[in-house]
Amino acid sequence: MASRRDFLKYSGAGFCGLLSGLPDELLARVQDVDDPLSSYPYRAWEDFYRKEFAATRGNSQGYAFHCSNCQGNCAFLVFAKDGVVTREEQLAQYPQISPDIPDPNPRGCNKGTIHSQAMYEKDRLLYPLKRAGARGEGKWQRVSWDQATGEIADKVVDTLAKHGPGGLMVYTGTGILSQGRRAGPLRLGSLLGAIRLYPSSAVGDMFTGATLAYGIPNVGTSLDAWFEMDYIVLWSFNPNVTRIPDAHYLWEAKWRGAKVVVVSPDYNPTATHADWWIPINPGSDSFLAMSLVHVVLKEKLYKEDFIREQTDLTFLVREDNGRLLRMSDLRKDGKDDVFYCWNEVTKAATPMPGTQGHFRKTLRLGALKPALAGRFEVEGADGKPIAVTTVFEMVRAEAAKFSPEETQKHTGIHPSLVVKLAREYAAAHDPGLTIGFSLHKYAWGILACWAQALFCALTGHDVVDTEHQWSLGGIGPLSSPKPARFESGFLGEWLSGRMWETFKQHYESKEFASRAGLAPDDLVKLAEQSRSNKWLTNFGEPRVRILFADNMFRRNKSSEHYKKAVLDATDLYVNVNFRMDSSAELADYVLPAISHYEGWDIRGEVGYHRYVNLTVPPPGLKPVGETKSEWEICRLLAAKIEQAAKHRGLASMPDPVFTVEKDGKKEPVTRDLDTLHTDYTMQGKLNTDKDVVKWLIENVPAFKPWKFEDAVERGFLVLNNEAGLTSPLYADKPYRSFEEQFYLKRPYRTLSGRQQFYIDQEVFLKLGCVVPTARESLHPAKFPLKFYSPHTRWGIHSTWRSNKYMLRLQRGVPHVNINPGDATARGIRDGDTVRVYNNVGEFTAMAKVLPSLRPGTLMMDHAWEPHQFRKRIGMDAPVAGLLSPLELAGGWGHLKFGAEWDGNQLAYESSVDVAKS
Repeated sequence: MASRRDFLKYSGAGFCGLLSGLPDELLARVQDVDDPLSSYPYRAWEDFYRKEFAATRGNSQGYAFHCSNCQGNCAFLVFAKDGVVTREEQLAQYPQISPDIPDPNPRGCNKGTIHSQAMYEKDRLLYPLKRAGARGEGKWQRVSWDQATGEIADKVVDTLAKHGPGGLMVYTGTGILSQGRRAGPLRLGSLLGAIRLYPSSAVGDMFTGATLAYGIPNVGTSLDAWFEMDYIVLWSFNPNVTRIPDAHYLWEAKWRGAKVVVVSPDYNPTATHADWWIPINPGSDSFLAMSLVHVVLKEKLYKEDFIREQTDLTFLVREDNGRLLRMSDLRKDGKDDVFYCWNEVTKAATPMPGTQGHFRKTLRLGALKPALAGRFEVEGADGKPIAVTTVFEMVRAEAAKFSPEETQKHTGIHPSLVVKLAREYAAAHDPGLTIGFSLHKYAWGILACWAQALFCALTGHDVVDTEHQWSLGGIGPLSSPKPARFESGFLGEWLSGRMWETFKQHYESKEFASRAGLAPDDLVKLAEQSRSNKWLTNFGEPRVRILFADNMFRRNKSSEHYKKAVLDATDLYVNVNFRMDSSAELADYVLPAISHYEGWDIRGEVGYHRYVNLTVPPPGLKPVGETKSEWEICRLLAAKIEQAAKHRGLASMPDPVFTVEKDGKKEPVTRDLDTLHTDYTMQGKLNTDKDVVKWLIENVPAFKPWKFEDAVERGFLVLNNEAGLTSPLYADKPYRSFEEQFYLKRPYRTLSGRQQFYIDQEVFLKLGCVVPTARESLHPAKFPLKFYSPHTRWGIHSTWRSNKYMLRLQRGVPHVNINPGDATARGIRDGDTVRVYNNVGEFTAMAKVLPSLRPGTLMMDHAWEPHQFRKRIGMDAPVAGLLSPLELAGGWGHLKFGAEWDGNQLAYESSVDVAKS
């Protein structure tokens, strides 16, 4: 059967042939019947748009990017006239890295190109404001910067004196992801020892399944590597919407011959252009991943040499207790972090090199030949025999449960499609499997990602591609001169918002336990165990919250419940923002910050592309109101806090949570309030945001050999090879992870030193998840529609979500997508106002009937502001506060809290119903 592409090609060729075969005399008879441009008197309009365009280019020029939470990070030219921004356009000057790879230009999208208007809109904050009524009432008093910072500082010092640094939160949300503008709040909070959430966890963007396998969450390639691939699987990933500047690499790869496969519940804008769309039931991804593993193992499509060397599949497991065989099992003085394989050469258990405790830090096996399969017996430290088998055998036994025929009832995917996908991926020369942020917003996204990593490992094809990876070093002395209270984002928000109450309200105990492996009460106890054991850190409830660019009361789940719990526990809430968003509306003080074009800034979006962009304001640009940069705002606060502390005789205070070694002894870190301003400015060296940008260019190794003046002249700089984390960042090649492991044979950052597919931490053992497996989604059956909210095209999260230009490109109001069958059954027509509800909360929105949506689901593009809804109750009101039990584990091997291990707020595991309002 001919493909659509072949049909168009051959029919087009036939039509051209038909024309060329016509006699010349027939073609000669085709004559013009009229020339509408031959004569008309009024032509002045022709220069109208030319003149308008020329005027918008103004009389001064600068550079900028948009530091909101978008990994695109695109450089723009910014034009101003008479001190007012008139226009922006894509810079489009990035160099091509190789003649064999398409250039990255122009980069940019509709969100960036409307900011010259958005920065002067009515929601722009112009002056410091102090609440004059009840929180959220909308009554404000305009105050001076001196008054606002002085009153805030007094309250901060009060709190430090009564509650210590743990009573203060200084948090920068994902509304600012640039290294320049984030530096101020991070540095101030660090010097004060304030609580700082881990932002990726707080918003549910951690790739915990990748951490299980690789020891780090962000792995993969730069997006230009798509062009080199011949088989691309996009799983819960919609780059035509969320990676607009880079999507061209994907479709250039397709026209070069690559096959593009999209796995998603809905027929999204990327799926429409793919070779193959695989519609999957929401939350069933772990079943599809395990069925792919099943096919690879059953048909022996795996690469033995690769998995012997690069994975822990040859490691031995005790059959009596299900734990990995350790040296401590065989020797009384043996280590707990040395593991064994069965050597087929010596017929004996042999320590595997490269593990955390082994003296040989290499993956090279030499003469060692680890057995993949089999049952063996070893002598324990007490002289008794211990029966062991391999991780590979455990994986094979688990995967046997998930044949494509068995998983179809969960995924809705026909077995033949699963087999086809597994075979084609395994046979491809250079395939890539990329997952999006949506996957880990399901309870078992962690298992799906882990199984996807196993699928890639078995086929010997690189790694699963998550948030991509490389690193910027050298920023620590600027952003974190002293230890801050770095807190688990998802657990901290869950505890602050008392979300366990909505969790227990939404999920029926018996149904939940049958799917999750533990009852709701046991999950709450596990969260407390995780906190008390310090598997995940939590410092209690802050009395003062100073938030920078964080729409906390929009993004959190069970939003109405969360809002009340947090505000009731907060004595002072300060919001630093460039616009009056839904979280700023609830603040006690609102401090107006600059937006994307008005101050100096620098941003390297590590892992997506190699270009580091600068913001250089156009000369003569006038301030918008009394706005200030985040660096200056924090400098003013530091000066006022120092002044207030000195007035009260509180020069410094010990912080026993953290210690520093002095003269061979450990002493508490001191919080030096009497020198806070001096310390903040690095003894007067960093007074402005421009100083900060210059410091970063001069001190970050990955920015060498660029000079400040050169970067300012071009508007961007290019990262060097030191930006690579597990591979070099070559100047002429796309980035790919783990060259150090594949070619230099250095260990991974895991307990086993290899890609790890056996976790014997106690929670994993209890839940039967020691190897990749699949679990049923946790959506309660008592509400019939699975509710999920993928990333919107019309905003960068809530930034620009209420912008009038973006609203004109959609329905103009919040709208929820419903399958035609589900709509008809409820008497709902397109455009009706509907109520979306469950036993946790409800909201109203417009109904949009969407045939590409699966029955039994309700989808709504994310990040609508609550103030866009009736009664200001947003779309997260009915989303219950659920945590994944596996993400609460810790204190084991490489699963220790930090940037590599934290959990996710789960946005896609609640069920709802919908009715006409």
